[in-house]
Amino acid sequence: MSLVDAFFDSIPFANHLGIELDEVGDGRAVGHVDLQEEHSSNPGSMIAHGGVAYSLADTIGGAAVVDLNETVTPTIDMRIDYLAPATGERLVAEAEVTRNGNSVATVTVDIEDGSDTHVATARGVYKTGGVSGETPWTAGQER
Repeated sequence: MSLVDAFFDSIPFANHLGIELDEVGDGRAVGHVDLQEEHSSNPGSMIAHGGVAYSLADTIGGAAVVDLNETVTPTIDMRIDYLAPATGERLVAEAEVTRNGNSVATVTVDIEDGSDTHVATARGVYKTGGVSGETPWTAGQER
């Protein structure tokens, strides 16, 4: 298991939502969440709540950045455009680092709903430098 896999397997919120990291490497990551009734924003039918897509984009985008930087990279900003309702059985996110700088990285994330419907595009900015020593994300953990 890689450092990124181990790190992301330990995120309680991602585990709660059911977010899975499928592949990561070279500043790219792919992950998914299988949609359940509790992910829906609409009683009686599956239309994934926008927060599920946002959380998936942030988590998988972060995995791509952590892969390149081999350390915690907190989100600074995330912008998402919702393009269509997510009505499939699964959301799939593909993230690619578009810039990995000394202090910040930018990532583009595309999300489909498992039936080839492009439901959202996100752009994230993550902190890559300027932090040393213990942080709230690493307190009490071996690095």
